[in-house]
Amino acid sequence: MNVHRYSSRAAAAIAAAVLLVCTSTPADAATTANTTSASQTASSGTWAAVASLSTAAPYGSGPLTLNFANNGGTGNPSFTPRYFTVGNTGTLPLTAASYGGSTSAPSTVQFFIESCSGTWNEPSGACLGGTVATILTTPFGTSTIPDTTGPAPATSAAGLRLRARINFNGNVPKTAISALTLSISVDRTQVRSATTTGG
Repeated sequence: MNVHRYSSRAAAAIAAAVLLVCTSTPADAATTANTTSASQTASSGTWAAVASLSTAAPYGSGPLTLNFANNGGTGNPSFTPRYFTVGNTGTLPLTAASYGGSTSAPSTVQFFIESCSGTWNEPSGACLGGTVATILTTPFGTSTIPDTTGPAPATSAAGLRLRARINFNGNVPKTAISALTLSISVDRTQVRSATTTGG
């Protein structure tokens, strides 16, 4: 009788243990799967830039057209430089951007786009605390601007102030309006690499 009683108790204990394992295993597996899937998070976002007359975000959308009137005479042309902003309109930091577009101008006119490593004094045209660098130079006359790699604001919503100016070689009709149209594009190689961090 004692042996039968102890055997029954042992069988009951084994059955309870098996039931516990069967009912707890799915919960344990779910917890493990959730932990594994959340252990790495890859950063993501968008990348874009635009040329704008705005000095701060929002920058709107491109392209941007800058018109230059001849403030002098046909034989002594004079043009006022134009300042504009390249704004980071994405959510990711940029390392560069591509500058393209077109020009509409007399055959004696070409455009320069320049950056300042310091701060522009726009009324005087001086680059304070830095040096002026040429980003691109267009051909004379009406032309298409080939994509040219240039600087871009690193952080989202930041802006980079640039200058567009005219160079001329010969007479420029007084009534002529010279126009520079700029399109800014960004591809994946011009985005600072995303990082993956452990969770």
